[in-house]
Parts: sequence; C-alpha cells; structure tokens
Amino acid sequence: MDATGKDITSSDAGGKTETKSERDSEKGSCCLLADRVPARYVLAVLFFFGHIAMMTFRSGFSIAIVVMVNSSSPVNQTNTYLLCPSSGSGNTSAQNDQGELDWSESIKGVLLGAYFYGYIVTQVLGGLLEQRFGGKIVYGTSMLVTAALNALSPVASRTSPWAMFAVRFSMGLVSGVLFPTLYGVWSRWAPLTERTSLLAICYIGIPLGNIINYPLASFLADELGWEYIFYVPGGLVAAWFVAWLLLAYDSPAKHPRILEEEQKYIEDSTGMRERQTPAVPWLKVLTSPSVWALIIGQFSSNWGIYFLTTQLPNYMQNVLGFNIRTNGLLSALPFVLSMVTMLTSSVAADRLIQGGKIPKVWIRRGFVIIGFSGTVICGVILANLTGCNPAVAVSLLCITEGFNGMTVAGFRAVHVEFAPRFSGVTFALANVAATVAGIFAPLLVGFITDNDPTPAAWSTIFYIGVAIQGVGGIFTAVFMRTDVQPWARVVGEGEPSTDNKNTELAGSTDLIIANEHVETPAKVVEMPNTKL
Repeated sequence: MDATGKDITSSDAGGKTETKSERDSEKGSCCLLADRVPARYVLAVLFFFGHIAMMTFRSGFSIAIVVMVNSSSPVNQTNTYLLCPSSGSGNTSAQNDQGELDWSESIKGVLLGAYFYGYIVTQVLGGLLEQRFGGKIVYGTSMLVTAALNALSPVASRTSPWAMFAVRFSMGLVSGVLFPTLYGVWSRWAPLTERTSLLAICYIGIPLGNIINYPLASFLADELGWEYIFYVPGGLVAAWFVAWLLLAYDSPAKHPRILEEEQKYIEDSTGMRERQTPAVPWLKVLTSPSVWALIIGQFSSNWGIYFLTTQLPNYMQNVLGFNIRTNGLLSALPFVLSMVTMLTSSVAADRLIQGGKIPKVWIRRGFVIIGFSGTVICGVILANLTGCNPAVAVSLLCITEGFNGMTVAGFRAVHVEFAPRFSGVTFALANVAATVAGIFAPLLVGFITDNDPTPAAWSTIFYIGVAIQGVGGIFTAVFMRTDVQPWARVVGEGEPSTDNKNTELAGSTDLIIANEHVETPAKVVEMPNTKL
C-alpha cells in the first residue's frame, strides 16, 4: 500500500501477482495492536513502561526508609526536627517511632546513595556492552536481575546496614547499563526529526514512575508492611520483560515484522542499517567541549532529580510534618508537572526543528536556559522561606521539577545528534557525572542534618543546589553543539575523519560540520502511512 492507500502489486518469477498487503501479512503477527503501530513507537512504549517499573525498584527505598527506621532510637535523638504545626493530621514527631531499625541520619544518607555507588561503575561499560551484544539482551537482562536483587532488601536490611548497602550497590551496578543502552538503541531507531519526541516518550516513564511509586509505596507500607515495597516491583518487571522479549529488537533490520517503508525511512534518516561496533576515539571524545557540556548539564539537572527522589519523602515528613499517606501523595506531585513539561517541551522542540526557522542548536539552548533559570529562581525562594509554609514549599518543589523537565528537550536528545555512532558512550560519560549527584546529594543532606536537623540546614542545602544548577546551566548553554562532530562521522569502516565529503545522511544538512550560526534546516523525510 503506497502513501495514497492503494495496494502495490508485484510479480514473482512464476508470474504470480501479489499485493504489498499480502507480502506484509506473510511476516506473521505477534500482537494485534503492536502490528498496527509503527515499530519505533512500539519500542518507545516498551522503554516507557520499563522506566515506570524501574522507578518502583529504584525509588521505593526512599519511602520505605521513612517507616523502616525508628526515629525514637537513641542514635536519632541528638536533635529533633522542627515540624510544621500547620501540615495537618499526623503532624507529630512520634509518627515514625514505630520503625524497627536503628539507623542514624548519616547511615540513611549513605544507604540512599548506595545505589549510585554501583550505578556509576557500569555507565561506560553499558555503552560498550550494547555495541557488543545489542540492546535487547543488555537492557532486558539488567531489568530482570535488578528487580530480583531488590526483593532481597528486607532480609538484608534486617541483617545489617552494610548488607543493605551491598544489595543497593549491586542493584546500581547491574542497572547502570540501562540508559547507555537506551541511547545506543535509539541511534539506530530514531529518525532525525523525531528524536526528541521518541526520547520524551521514554523519559516520561520516569516521572510517571515516581508518580505511581510514592503513593503506591506509602499504601503498601501503611496497609501491608514496608517489605512489600520491595516485593511488588518484581511482578511489574516480570510482566514487562515478557513484552520486551516479544516486541523489542536491536535495529529495524532485525525486526521480523516491520514494514519496508518504515525500515527504509528510519535507515535513510539515520544512515545506519545494522548494529555497528566502531572503535571509540576516546581522546577526542574526552577533550571535546561539546561532550563536557552534556556531562556538566546532566550532573546539574540530575542533582535536582536525585535530591527529590532520595530526600523528598524525608523532607515532607520530618520538616513539613506530613504523615506517611499524605507524604506519598505530595511527594508524587513534582513529577506530575515534570511529566507535563517534559512532553510539551519535547513536542515543541521537534516542531521548531521541523519548521527550520531557528537553528537547532539555539532551540536546544533555549530550553536549557529556560529550564535551569526556573530551577535556580525556585531554589532561591525555597532557601529563603521563613516560618512554616508547607503549601508554598510543596508548590515551589513542583514548579522546580517542572522547569527541570524542560531540560530533556534541551540537551538529552543531543547525544544522538552530535555523535550518533557513539551516543551510548557519550551518554554513559554524562550519566557518570549525573550519578555523582545521586551519590553526594543524600550524603550532603545526611551530613548537614545529622547535627543540625532544622529548616535552616535545609536552606543551606537548597542554596548549594542553586549554585550547582546555575553554573551548570551556563556551561551547558555556552558549549553545547548539535551538529555531528568530526570524530563521530563515518568514513569507510567506521574510522573518524575530518573529511566533509561523507557528512550528509538522508539529505540532512543538520549533519554537516558547520558553524552553528549558519546551520540550515534539515530536510524532513516524509513517512508514508503504514500499519506497523
């Protein structure tokens, strides 16, 4: 069937005529709905649900630790938090006395960051494993093993804090390959003019996962016991894993049911027909200012994200004074706004890029500037709140994460734009820096609040976040590039070159190494209306 909806006929060697629809039907069927949706969007939805499941085992601990630890234990009695008198029912320092574990604030900070100690180790390895074995095996195996490790948490936590540290560290070690693998897969699946939107579909699963996780974890802790916070995610991951095995493929060329039109459209747009394993030009990568712009940007953005995912339930209960049920609901609110801004800004970015009136690099920079500026302003206001204003504090936290969500359209998609062959590797480097934020954000909170657990101490923490995101946003906006870098271009068997002869892929001048101020709009490749 062509773009006008008519059947295309062809004859085989024996003279038999068959239509395009009949040839497509011979590919077989896995799932009726999946066979009616473009294969690249099926893949995006799989990543979307994978991220939702991932956030339940990754962030559930931050809610569980609130009810696991006995706040009346002698190790937690050096000082007491100043609880807001206007936060509603359950506003009492005794609301968490029932916890069975005796962990100090410092130990809690170490354990909340333990996941990221392991996570940082396998970032670059993830990009290399994806190139070697393919994203289907690497991503799926990592999800399944991490969920299994998470189920060991109740036994480990009752054994000793260090046993729990070992479990969380191992979870991070195994799941560190996830995002580098995702970017490696999308370098072969995402057409030039759809990259932001496809990545946005994937990334929206992260805030939505938090939106689901916090109320769900609070409910499980209140009704069934905190142990179930670690058991339920295993079932979610198992269900997702079945769909992943049936529907995910490393590249369009390996997909058994993709329509020819879609495969040709993707391969012509990306210039990549098979999974490639080029040699990584490490020296050029590590000395590239544009790579460092993404590294600094991701560290700065993730400082805010990891602060919220690891410390927000702690702040909601011990500073603003909300009980566990209310805590779970309110802790999810910032991620609702993040999800909305992430989607709308990503769609807007793709529309602006397709319009061709503004250079792509300035579209990306614009969202970086807006996103980081908003987080800095909200952070300054939070740090200067006087008295007890739980409604204002919660609102500002929501707005802060909303602005942070806009940075996805700013620099997250740049990895597959400026270095498509090495997107998994460059993202891995950036995510190493981002993981440092995940390690030090809870450590910093534990260190500052251990001896001075007051709203004034949290004000210091907010100011530190403002400084990190302000400086990081400026550096990212100045040095970020969207044109394919010389070391990332293809000549022959994947050797980098500075020759300009082979820079154009799919007719897109977006890939030409040129001054950003004269970057011309990319040609939009029309996608026929197909059925897969």
